[in-house]
Amino acid sequence: MKKIVFVPLDERPCNFDYPIRLFADRHDVVVVRPSGTILGHKKTPANIDKVRQFVVDQSKDADILIFAAEMLAYGGLLPSRIYEVKNPEAKAAAYKAYVMQLKQANPKLVILASTLIMRTPQYSSNDEEPDYYEDYGTEIFKYGWLADQQCRDGLTDDKIAEFKIIKQTVPEKYIKDYEQRRAANLKINMVNIDLVKNNTIDYLAIPQDDSAPYGYTAMDQAVVYPVIKKERLQDKIGIYPGADETGYTLLARAMQIINHKQYKVYPFFASTIGQQQIPLYEDRPLVESVKAHILSTGARIVATPDAADIIFAVNTPGKKMIEASEQLEHPDVTYDTFRNLRAFVAEIKGYIEANKMVAIADSAYANGGDLELIGMLDEQSLLNKIGVYRGWNTNCNTLGSSIGSAIIQFETTQVERIHETLNNLVDDVFYQAIVRKATTDDWLPRYGLNYFDLKDKSDQVAHHVEISLIRLADDYLKNTLVNTKGHHISIEFPWNRMFEINCYFNFMEA
Repeated sequence: MKKIVFVPLDERPCNFDYPIRLFADRHDVVVVRPSGTILGHKKTPANIDKVRQFVVDQSKDADILIFAAEMLAYGGLLPSRIYEVKNPEAKAAAYKAYVMQLKQANPKLVILASTLIMRTPQYSSNDEEPDYYEDYGTEIFKYGWLADQQCRDGLTDDKIAEFKIIKQTVPEKYIKDYEQRRAANLKINMVNIDLVKNNTIDYLAIPQDDSAPYGYTAMDQAVVYPVIKKERLQDKIGIYPGADETGYTLLARAMQIINHKQYKVYPFFASTIGQQQIPLYEDRPLVESVKAHILSTGARIVATPDAADIIFAVNTPGKKMIEASEQLEHPDVTYDTFRNLRAFVAEIKGYIEANKMVAIADSAYANGGDLELIGMLDEQSLLNKIGVYRGWNTNCNTLGSSIGSAIIQFETTQVERIHETLNNLVDDVFYQAIVRKATTDDWLPRYGLNYFDLKDKSDQVAHHVEISLIRLADDYLKNTLVNTKGHHISIEFPWNRMFEINCYFNFMEA
């Protein structure tokens, strides 16, 4: 039996539990991970010493090590954005020596790692950022955008005036603090690239969390890209939008290494223009991210469906992408006029009838799935026949988790796939697209709660959400659930806020 050591980005179920549950019934590989008790909580960092010692102990006889640099360097995703910057050179050097030690102790160990280019959110909130981001987040984002745009393209007179106002608005100490931390994080990025160069890290994913065409993230890319090109490391390093999906991506790559197999993937899209759109929170056309995520798993893109092991069905927006929560009350007509879901579903059905594994990446909307697509797939009884469905958060969260899951689950049974599909439908579609916003707008205010803080009422909120989700499942999944005796949905709020849930859909077959 092969052994994989897995160190997640943070302790949330989407990183800590969801990718690992795909291995629950496998007998050819075991995945070990640090205990959740040492991984910290939200802004509280993990016990880095204990996590590192776990990796040292477990990697000695392991075949593959997968880790997120944010966990090993800072104690998690959010700690990487708020830690106090002290002697970043020494921190980077110590981190590099530690990772090299792992390879030296087990030269046969394959190391697959990820290192994020730090995000710059477009909104003002300190829920995941430094405290001053509550008051100046939007302005800090615009500051970075305009500084980058000025350097690359120049600014119009209006933009120059806007830039001047922002400089007068945001205290200089906050800009300095923010830029110092980004510079320190960039050092870790560069160390990881050097670890690829010296053959310590075998493959490195560099996702960009909440990226944009201009701004701080783009400025960091401009530092990273030339080094990768100069050292000819393009086949060993992938850079693309994303973050939380990286566990799926690297686990899929690990399985192909273990099985000595490279899966062949044929992608197709719901519309012509949609694949060229730049999704919300990202910096490049959707189709380019599709290529990047397939390649980062270690799979191969093929030009025909006949040559493919996996059909990658990518649902796309119309002329522009909107939030999933807007699709019912504020729809965009180009979702009807610039794409053809009928043809998309018919093609999916044809591949299923040809016994092809179909993975659906539902990227039509941001932060949630496409209700029309789910209704059409249920109407033709296709949801319990597909291999994978994801419509999770950003486009690249969806892409990476869906193609990664398809590769990991390729050898599993359809019953196992159905359980995962139903969990994802509940979370990605019904919760994210409908229930989250409805509960936040209509239910939380009655109890003095808000999106970012459920206080001591998380159990009551969870019960309300579970009832809402069951009703939607019964409504949208009539044919999918027709052969079940009963079903139950249970959820938790891991960070005591509305953004993410720990979801489990339990059903009994007839």
